[in-house]
Amino acid sequence: MRRRLASLARPAGDLGIPTATNRIRSRGTAAVASSRMDQLVITDGTDTATLAPRGEDWTLTVDVPDDEPERRQRMLEAAAQAIGLQGGGRLQYWITRVHPTSDRIPVAAGFTPYRDLWRLRRSLPALPTTISTRPFTTADTEGFLDVNNRAFEWHPEQGGLTTDDLAAKQAEAWYDPDGFRIWEHEGRIGGFCWTKVHSDVTPSLGEIYAVAVDPELRGRGLGRELTLAGLAWLSGQGLRHAILYVESDNRPANRVYEDLGFEHEFTSRAYQRTLR
Repeated sequence: MRRRLASLARPAGDLGIPTATNRIRSRGTAAVASSRMDQLVITDGTDTATLAPRGEDWTLTVDVPDDEPERRQRMLEAAAQAIGLQGGGRLQYWITRVHPTSDRIPVAAGFTPYRDLWRLRRSLPALPTTISTRPFTTADTEGFLDVNNRAFEWHPEQGGLTTDDLAAKQAEAWYDPDGFRIWEHEGRIGGFCWTKVHSDVTPSLGEIYAVAVDPELRGRGLGRELTLAGLAWLSGQGLRHAILYVESDNRPANRVYEDLGFEHEFTSRAYQRTLR
């Protein structure tokens, strides 16, 4: 399957950042502390692992200090044991900003690395674009989903979006339809560049959140132009830098981004373990 520009996927949580929403502490060995439709929380009284279902898979985050690798391994193993008791499934665990020894603890806990996600960065402004784009409107929903789902049919997060998925993203506080740039071709959507502004950091940071071209129009350099259109919009908001996330093995996209002046900032890595 040929891959195209993609920059939406990102890790579910950062190491060392508490992610459990309802910690229930107990003494003794790790045990299931809370089981709800939206999550499974495991604790040993000090550390916490949270499992969120995604279809038949589970996304795992752990609340353990970075300098306690043995405790982290113990919670990874406890989470796997809990899923085994629940009937099995595939666990996915992310590490943000991997370093040469990052694999040691997940691998020791039975997890296998399978996916690297790069975060790229460049300064603004960028080169001007040669195409004209406009803001997203509600009338674009069907056309956007059609282009998106054909362009990202291979992508684990961005592929297969529904109207409900789109509505959930648009309900986020950061969503701005003006930053959701649409390019029309012969009266229909030919591509898009969806941007995001991170106003929760200082200084604020722009992001190329997702960019795609209708697969029928590939090979015309449109991905590059759409990315430039998004960068131009971000620059127009007074932002000085922009980031994006891209699969490390998406060579076509990475060639485009390198040509546009993006540089690698850090790598996040996903690990998986399947329990049957």
